[in-house]
Amino acid sequence: MRYLLLVLAILVSQSIYASDSVKVKKLKRGKDVDTVKVATPPPPPPAPLFTDIIPQPLSLVKGEGRFTLDDSSAIICEKGFEKAANYLRLYLPIERTKGKKSNSIQLQLDKKLGKEEYSLSVGEKGIIIRGGDYGGVFNAIQSLLQLLPHAIYSKSATLPMELSYIEVKDAPQYHYRGFLLDVARTFQPVHEVKLVLDYMAFCKLNKLHFHLVDNPAWRIEIKKYPHFAEQGGFRGGDAKLHPIYDRFRQKYGGYYTQEELRDIVAYAAERNIEVIPEIDMPGHSKALGAVHPEILCNYKPDLSAYNGIDIRNVWCAAKESNYALVEDIVKELVDIFPSEYLHIGGDEVSFKQWMLCPDCQRLMKEKGLKDGHQLEQHFLNRVSDILAKYNRKAVVWDEAVDGGLLPTTTMVTGWRGVKQCLNSTAKGYPTIIMPSSVFYLDKRQSPHERGHRSTRGLSLKTICDFSFENAGFTAEQRKNIAGIEGAFWGEIYLENITSKRHFSDYLEYMLFPRLFAVSEIAWGQKRRSFDEMNAVLRSSFYHKLHRMSATFRLESPTIKVEKGKIYASVDDGSKIFFTDIRNNRTLEYKSPLSAHSVPFVTFHSELMTGYSNSVGAPDFYKSRTPKVSITSSMPFSKRRPAELCATYQKAAYTTRCAKKGDWIEFRFAEPQKFSYLKVRSGYEHLHRCVMYDSSLEVSYDGVSFTRIATTRNGEFVVRPNNKTKNKAIHALRIVANRISDAEDKVIIQPLVIK
Repeated sequence: MRYLLLVLAILVSQSIYASDSVKVKKLKRGKDVDTVKVATPPPPPPAPLFTDIIPQPLSLVKGEGRFTLDDSSAIICEKGFEKAANYLRLYLPIERTKGKKSNSIQLQLDKKLGKEEYSLSVGEKGIIIRGGDYGGVFNAIQSLLQLLPHAIYSKSATLPMELSYIEVKDAPQYHYRGFLLDVARTFQPVHEVKLVLDYMAFCKLNKLHFHLVDNPAWRIEIKKYPHFAEQGGFRGGDAKLHPIYDRFRQKYGGYYTQEELRDIVAYAAERNIEVIPEIDMPGHSKALGAVHPEILCNYKPDLSAYNGIDIRNVWCAAKESNYALVEDIVKELVDIFPSEYLHIGGDEVSFKQWMLCPDCQRLMKEKGLKDGHQLEQHFLNRVSDILAKYNRKAVVWDEAVDGGLLPTTTMVTGWRGVKQCLNSTAKGYPTIIMPSSVFYLDKRQSPHERGHRSTRGLSLKTICDFSFENAGFTAEQRKNIAGIEGAFWGEIYLENITSKRHFSDYLEYMLFPRLFAVSEIAWGQKRRSFDEMNAVLRSSFYHKLHRMSATFRLESPTIKVEKGKIYASVDDGSKIFFTDIRNNRTLEYKSPLSAHSVPFVTFHSELMTGYSNSVGAPDFYKSRTPKVSITSSMPFSKRRPAELCATYQKAAYTTRCAKKGDWIEFRFAEPQKFSYLKVRSGYEHLHRCVMYDSSLEVSYDGVSFTRIATTRNGEFVVRPNNKTKNKAIHALRIVANRISDAEDKVIIQPLVIK
């Protein structure tokens, strides 16, 4: 009887499926088998459709229904939108046609819409895109691609594809939505620059601030002066410029030919991006001064701290020949870059060089200029006048307006901080808002991470939380906001390129997902909170980046130490790994580790093409601090003496760079055994001001020294082996094997001992 009831119960429970097809299911009961008819389960639900767009649009209304793109679909575009249609076809395998098709994608001009404004409609008859101009249509295409399945970004997706019926209306708040790419410090080949342009287009950013010239290099071919790039584009080896940034003996670098730059400009234009070149002057010109010393001031500098290397980096403001040279350069630039703007720098000028120049002093007296700020503005006004002859306008960094002599028609890039942006907008200057504390994407994202130093790290949340109201901008000041710009400076890029990952891995890790938050501030009035942004990233945009093969940064695992165990956890579905610094081995984390490993293990997670920063428990970041004294063949700075380093407080500075045979010695009050020891010269986050091409020597008796390692980047990590693990070290020292880099000091970091 109970078996009959069981069969009846199954029949009743399955009757909810309304299906004509059936299958036979056998119920085994001892040696007997009963057969019953059971309704076929319903088909799986349709694949999810995506309705999230970054940056968040002004209006998005979902409809009832789905539109299918298939092999019979086509693109129909009005005149002037052919390049936008060709761009769309890079992702969608459909043809262009001149006829009308009900299941087409139509690209249309709508003169009622403003600049870069668009509407996007997906309905029964197809997809209709209307834009106020080319930029509007292109912005709508970006939104359309984001609504399609993630596989579209692999550029090898197949049809059919489904979209939800949807109506999107959108327009940018700011028509300057920029990104600064610094190629002066780390040269990026053309295909890398184009990759950045693709990422900008993905985020609806429309101005590439192309930082081509700075102290480390001159990256642009000037045909009248070919040696500028041929010599000024390379460092190290037999190059005329001395090496910095982790490349020392080898010659490295590069420059862009004018043909390559025109190709970049055209590629950008197809993606609704204007390229604004920067020739940084009158400061930041060490590379040009090295290959063309005629620009420098008329005095003999003291080179003793630099091993005889002239590192002056400021154009002489009094030489008329310099203004003629500027015009020669501008003539060639305007033929390459159609932008109405040219960035001429004006930041971090060493006025001391002008104060030592008799010609500049005479000019200041003749013109009644009170200080270096006003002399700089005299120089920049002369350059601006040259630009005006060629129908171009100047953009300058915010320091350039400090003297009060630049006309308010000059556009200002506010980088030093919110205070300077407030000052610039209050004075009436059109200002690009990019305070480094919020928009410099080369800054580290958490305290213990790669990237330029910042107090707590420039996190995604910091950018999401930025608002003009909270920053103190009045309604009147906001009228002078030209737009927003994110920045990636290239100092640390070079030393983060590894053979294990692709060239642009570090750049992408720093950009994504923070660039999405920058784009939302730059684009519109509607913005996501940090939690909302995180949700969209995890549900959708990490998948899109993965399909692009782009690296992105995940939030680091949470680490807890409880009851003698180390626990690591994540909330994004990523896989966790741990690394033991004692042997440099990495394994997958599958269960809690012993708390005895706290000083030696870090954890990171990986998901698709994303990965997190490596983090440890709080005690991982603590170092043993045995008493040590530090001496050197080089004098120490009074401001940063050896004692600061010996007491594990801060780095110590010498007063000159190293020569061959120079040394720095660490001597312990009591002999030390350890599992891990790191000795480093240079900045904590950057291989600069280092004793490069140096050796590490140790003394086990306090008298004789044995060489155990050599390095070219100033950093040594010592892990005792079976022969040395029981031997105590009395002292260790770094010895320079050759002249150091062209800096005025060597920086010595406190020892890290575990």
